[in-house]
Amino acid sequence: MAESQRATSEQVRLLALWDTAEDGAAVKLRVVHPLVPGIYGSKVPIDLSYEIVPSGGSLPRWSSSGRRRMMTFSQRLTVMRTRAMSPLVEKQPRGARLLALRHLEGLSQGDLAVRLSVSQSFISQVEKHLKPLPREVIEVACREFQLPEQFFGVSPGPSETGVATFRKSSKASVRDENYVKAMFGEAARLFRIASQSSGYRAADLSRLSMPEEEEAAELIRESLGLDPHVPIPNVTRALERLGVGVIHQLAPRDVCDLDHFGMSRPSASNDRPLVTTVGSLPPAVSRMTLLHELGHLIYDESLSVPIPGTRSPEELRAFRFASAMLMPAAVVRSRITESLTLHGYLRVKADYGISVAALIKRASDLRVISRARARSLYIQHSSQGWRRVEPVAVAAEEPRLLSQAIRRGLGNDPEFVASRTGVKQSLVHHWTDLDFHQSEQAKVLPFRRPTHQ
Repeated sequence: MAESQRATSEQVRLLALWDTAEDGAAVKLRVVHPLVPGIYGSKVPIDLSYEIVPSGGSLPRWSSSGRRRMMTFSQRLTVMRTRAMSPLVEKQPRGARLLALRHLEGLSQGDLAVRLSVSQSFISQVEKHLKPLPREVIEVACREFQLPEQFFGVSPGPSETGVATFRKSSKASVRDENYVKAMFGEAARLFRIASQSSGYRAADLSRLSMPEEEEAAELIRESLGLDPHVPIPNVTRALERLGVGVIHQLAPRDVCDLDHFGMSRPSASNDRPLVTTVGSLPPAVSRMTLLHELGHLIYDESLSVPIPGTRSPEELRAFRFASAMLMPAAVVRSRITESLTLHGYLRVKADYGISVAALIKRASDLRVISRARARSLYIQHSSQGWRRVEPVAVAAEEPRLLSQAIRRGLGNDPEFVASRTGVKQSLVHHWTDLDFHQSEQAKVLPFRRPTHQ
């Protein structure tokens, strides 16, 4: 059953649908927000979803188990008062989205022009906003690259503000950096929409900022309920408890040639930030990378220009913060000495989930060991082949917040999630644990067997 009525100037037109369970004891209500004229069989975002069960003394009185609100049903459901959602799709698609597509696919303007059967000059003019992006080109691109149409009409949002910060090597190329930034943009938008839709709380990192990295680390550990001397059992979960989204291995393609390890985009206007590792990293390195990016979120929200290099003050401060989170100074002084052998560092690594290389630097920075001793340990570390793979396994971590937010706010259908967020469906699959096979099966509704009397 469906009903909509004319809205006043203070209302927006919604479509309300409900269906009754077979036993008649429950009703599922969905309120959807059509963004464009509907087509039968097409999907639109769901603004509200209630699982409603009878309660109280009269049949028309229902309570929402999901929202703990009371509401009254009648045979006709009127248009509900609500604030108009900012449209997902703009009237004029942005040429910046064509540039984003190019960076996501690693294509030059000429390569993309060939794939879309247009000229290179046309691509250049659209990217510079000198020409509009015609619908027929959008349709070709959607077919060619398996994109949802909404990809090209995504509105700018807080997830796009701020300067990108990376944990990367000095060999990182501009082309790879554009690819990583484009991937991060898609992931950050996905997390923000999912987090907002789910009703999960926003992050408030400003309260955790302290002038000294050691003090900030101590404050955050305390806010997480961690004793000053104990290891962080799961860095990923710790960040998610702070309201920060986490994605491991941002890039789904073969990233062996990428020299980027992590990324964030600090911004005072984005209260639902995301941090990611870029490729497949050893768990100990991944833990350090995530905390390194958290340091950027805390200290660099007013950053106005890109960080120039790996030895910049911002990068060094982020590393000191991450090291203090993983290995408080008191622990370093109690566990590490000038005479501790290289293999002795492995026991500390096993306890605290931090790489031996990072431990050596942490001990040197705190002057627990001399520079000469640190240099000797680094030489031994390299000669043992540990720069590629260190001994002692650290448990791998898996993010949960993004997938949970999507399920709670957007549902379990990857196709709908892609259309709602404008994110390519294959990327939704890569970044979450949504079950594509299960969602495809869920679309098939079996006919009820007829009963013969």
